[in-house]
Amino acid sequence: MTKLHKHKIGLIPATFIGISAIIGSGWLFAPYHAAQTAGSASLLSWIIGAGLILLLALCFAEIAALFPRRGLTAVISTISHNKYFGFPFAIANWLGIVAVIPMEADATIQYLISLFPSMKSYLWVNDSLAPLGLIFSLVLIVIYCLINYWGVRSLTKANNAIAIFKIFVPLITAIIVIAVSFHASNFTAVDHNYMPYGWNSVFTTIITTGIIVAFNGFQSIISFSSEISNPKRNIPLSLVLSIVICLVIYLLLQVSFIGALPPSMLKNGWHQLDFQAPMVQLAGLLGLHMIMLILYVDAMVSPLGTALAYTGSSTRMLTAMSREKQVPRFFDHVHPHYGVSRRSLIFNIALAIVFLFSFRSWSSLAQILSLFHILSFMTVPLALVVFRKTVAPKEFTFKIIGGRLIAALLFIVFSYLFTIGHFSIVFELILLITIFQAVFIALQSSSLQSAGCAIKKCGLLFLYFYALTILCWFSPGHHKLQMSEGNFFILTAIVAALFFFALTRTRADAKHEITAPAT
Repeated sequence: MTKLHKHKIGLIPATFIGISAIIGSGWLFAPYHAAQTAGSASLLSWIIGAGLILLLALCFAEIAALFPRRGLTAVISTISHNKYFGFPFAIANWLGIVAVIPMEADATIQYLISLFPSMKSYLWVNDSLAPLGLIFSLVLIVIYCLINYWGVRSLTKANNAIAIFKIFVPLITAIIVIAVSFHASNFTAVDHNYMPYGWNSVFTTIITTGIIVAFNGFQSIISFSSEISNPKRNIPLSLVLSIVICLVIYLLLQVSFIGALPPSMLKNGWHQLDFQAPMVQLAGLLGLHMIMLILYVDAMVSPLGTALAYTGSSTRMLTAMSREKQVPRFFDHVHPHYGVSRRSLIFNIALAIVFLFSFRSWSSLAQILSLFHILSFMTVPLALVVFRKTVAPKEFTFKIIGGRLIAALLFIVFSYLFTIGHFSIVFELILLITIFQAVFIALQSSSLQSAGCAIKKCGLLFLYFYALTILCWFSPGHHKLQMSEGNFFILTAIVAALFFFALTRTRADAKHEITAPAT
C-alpha cells in the first residue's frame, strides 16, 4: 500500500472541510447584503437556499457513493451522458470554484483596510483593490497554494484547526451582539412588513448576495470523495452535518445583524444601508471593541479556510477533467506521496490570479459566481435520474428517498433561479460557455462528420441554455411585458420540466458499470 492511500480523511475532518468551505468570507458580508436586498425576509432566503443545497448534497452523496472519484463534481455529466454533454458543466463548476480563491483574498484585504484607515488610499480605491491591495491579495493566494502543495495531510491538519475557530467566532459574535443590542421592531421596520420587497426579493437574495456562493462549499467534500474513508457512510453524514451546522450559524448572524441595527438607520429602507466591513462596523456602533479585534483576526482565518478547501477542490476537478480527456493529460500527474497534481494546482493558482486582477472586490464576484454554481448544480439531478435508470440496483449503497421527484424539483428551481439573474450576466455566461464548447468540439473532432456527431450529443443541452437566456429576458423587471412573478415561475417550470424529461431519456440498453475509484 502506498503512502498516498494511508492519508484517508475521516468523518470529522471531512465535515470540517465542508464547514471551512461554507463559512468563509460569506459570514462577514452576506448578512449585510442579504438584509440590504430583502430586509428581514432574508432569513427565508437562508432557509430556502440551505434547503435546496441540502437536497442537492444528498443527491450528490448518492452519486459519490457509486463513483468515489477524485474531482467527481467536474465529471458527473461526462459519466452519466458523454464528454460533450459534461464539458459545459465541468467548465462552469471549475471556473466557479477557482474564482472563489481570489474572492477570499479580496475579503481579507477589504476587512483589514478598516483596521489601518491611513492605508486605505493605497489599498482600496473606487470600491476596488488598488495595486498595493492586489499585491497583498496575491501573497495570500500564494500561501493557499503552498499549503495545498504538500498534499492532503497538511490540508486536513490546517482545516481542522481553522474550522473549529470558524465555528465558534461567528457563534460567539452573534450571541454577544444579540445580548447587547436587539430591536425586535427592526424586523417590521419598513412598511410594517416582514417581507417589504416581496417574494421576488427572497429568491433574488439567494443568487445575488453570496448565499449560493457560501453553501456551494459543500462541494469540497465531494471533490475529496476518493480520499474519504468509508465513503458510503462518511460522505452523506459529513454533507448533512456541515450544511446544518453552517445554516444555524448563518441564521444567528442574520438575526443578530438585523436586530442590532439602530432603528434610525432603517427609516429610509433596507436598500439605503451602506457598510464596507459590515460586521466590524456594526460591532463598532455597539462599542464591542474586543469583538472588533476578534473579527479582524477572523477576517484572515475564515477566508483562509475557505480558500484552502477551494484550492484543493479545484485542483482535483482539473485533474478529473484531465482523466476524462476534457483538458490535456498533462494535468493528470498525481504526486505519489502528497496525493495532489501539482501541475493542476499551479495552473489553477495562475487562473485565480487572473480573476484577482479582473474582479477587484468581493461583491463584484458574488452574482456571477452564483450563476456559475447554479449552472453546475443542474448536472446533478440530470445525472441522478440517468444513473437510476442505468446502474444495477444492487450497486446503490446510499439512495435518497424520492430521488427522481427531488431531482425534477431541484432542476426546475435551479432553472428559475438562473433566469432571475441579471440578463447581461446570464447572456455573457452562456456566450462564454458556448465559445468554450465550440473550441472543445473543434479540438476533439477530426472531421466535419465527427464534429456533427459531437454537436448532436450536446445540442439539446445548449437549446436548454438558450431557452433559459430567453426566459431571463422576459423575467419580471427585465422586459416591458412585465410578466407577473407567479406566471413567470409557471412558464419557467413548464419549460424546465420538458427539458428535464428530454435530457434524462436513455437508450433501453444503456448501462453504467461501477468500477474501482480512480485516485
